Amino acid sequence: MMGVPMKCMLTFFGGNRALRYDNLDNVEKEAREKHMAAWGAWMAELAKAKHLEVGYPLKSDGKRIDSNGTRDYHFPDATEGGFIILKAESLDEAAEIAQSSPIIKNGGYILVRPCGEMN
Repeated sequence: MMGVPMKCMLTFFGGNRALRYDNLDNVEKEAREKHMAAWGAWMAELAKAKHLEVGYPLKSDGKRIDSNGTRDYHFPDATEGGFIILKAESLDEAAEIAQSSPIIKNGGYILVRPCGEMN
């Protein structure tokens, strides 16, 4: 990498719903292991190239907080299933990196957004 890299958020949507994080315990062992190995290898490749800052799959149950208070909330399958923050030289480079994600081969898509700075 040259210069000062920008940070981008990659947000993952869609794909095989059976392979969403909360559903992995219900999938055949071989399919689960293959899925986890593909993601592990991709994340390791990003880390080795010094692109990966942080990333996590997201669980389906959480909380909704608004002016009326806090309540339990179940995120529908149509919402994001995970995210990563990566370092890239440009938005185009971040999009190029995203194209190699396992979710693309799994029928899903990724939204790539630059992160702003909080000074």
